[in-house]
Amino acid sequence: MKVFKISGLGAVAAAVMLASGAHATELVTNGGFETGDFSGWTIDAVSYPMAVVTNLVEAGSYAGRIAGFAFAPDTLAQDIHDVSGQSYQVSFWRWQDPFAPNGLDVTWNGVSIFSEVDNVANAGYEHFSATVTGHGVDTLLFTSYNDPAFTYVDDVSVLGSVPEPATWALMIGGFGLAGAALRRRPLPAA
Repeated sequence: MKVFKISGLGAVAAAVMLASGAHATELVTNGGFETGDFSGWTIDAVSYPMAVVTNLVEAGSYAGRIAGFAFAPDTLAQDIHDVSGQSYQVSFWRWQDPFAPNGLDVTWNGVSIFSEVDNVANAGYEHFSATVTGHGVDTLLFTSYNDPAFTYVDDVSVLGSVPEPATWALMIGGFGLAGAALRRRPLPAA
């Protein structure tokens, strides 16, 4: 019977190689509004109708248009099912009509991760991102008002690095083999 020895360093190297099988998992449903509607989202058009539009898009064919008035902003929300304690990257593109008053606040479970008031720069679409921590289920909420015009959002994303199920199995097997190899080491002579 042939016995394979795995050194401690070899086991660590194998575990690192196996762990590289992780991939970024998208947690937002319909983040680019490419269904042509707000599927996956909860909308609350408090003071002005919201729409999925084909003009003023960042990528693809559609974008979400939200507005509202300052005294009654509109909201766009999605509950994100994630892993408690894990870090995630929230990102989105925003285009703001350059008329004041306007405002956009983006929150993760009630904590603001982006906020602006009276942006009149007319810089076209701009990209924003933030690192957040999961709590099991988190609400990503866009609250917008633009009394004379609109705010557009596109390519909303929440990404987390999650190992493939096969990677987990290989990592556990590798750790088991490393442990078995360490247990079979002869004791040093006294």
